[in-house]
Amino acid sequence: MSTLLELRTRARRIADAVGNNFFADAEINDYINTGLGELHDILVLKFEDYYVSSASFSLASGTSTYSFSTIGITDLYKVLGVDITQGSDTVRIPRYSFSERNAFASDESVYNNRGFPLYKYNLNAKDIVFMPEPTSTDTVKVWYVPSYTKLRTDEAEVDDRIALNWEEYAVYSAAIKMRHKEETSTTSLERELDRLKERIEEASSNRDAGEPIGIVDDSVGVLPGHWRYA
Repeated sequence: MSTLLELRTRARRIADAVGNNFFADAEINDYINTGLGELHDILVLKFEDYYVSSASFSLASGTSTYSFSTIGITDLYKVLGVDITQGSDTVRIPRYSFSERNAFASDESVYNNRGFPLYKYNLNAKDIVFMPEPTSTDTVKVWYVPSYTKLRTDEAEVDDRIALNWEEYAVYSAAIKMRHKEETSTTSLERELDRLKERIEEASSNRDAGEPIGIVDDSVGVLPGHWRYA
């Protein structure tokens, strides 16, 4: 993978700014990180699981709301799913909509056929909220997409989940911003950036070409084994 120094050198070359002190290295670094952040968004929105992290924590009886920072998540971008381990079973917790926020009284719980509470979750600005109010101390695992992490030193390398030729998106994005500052034409660079984006979007989809994702039964994984209904 390329380093920040290598990306900056290529951006200067493409923008015809080699040796041009009009652009500080720190400024170009910002442009490159902005481009890599946009590339991160493109890959995340293809829903091909290029970025997956997880964090586990225990529920506290009587506590419904947990801030992400207190459960060890400081880089949340998007939640992919939430699991709970109850006894020897690990199952998926479904999400509830905001309109369902008062569906359960605070002292009311619903149980499945194995006697475990049936929880749902929702996301607030910086919290994850469970409904009904937990009455157990089961372990919950949150699967999520982390936010983009900036390259801060010249030796820092682009994440190896990004294909080598996809890095050019950030390089051309930076070069265009440099040209804008100089008030010179960016037409040819913008055309190349559009071409790169189109190619990346096409190439990054269907990551597992041998086993494409089909229609999913939404009830699978919500309850253990063959138990599908409360």
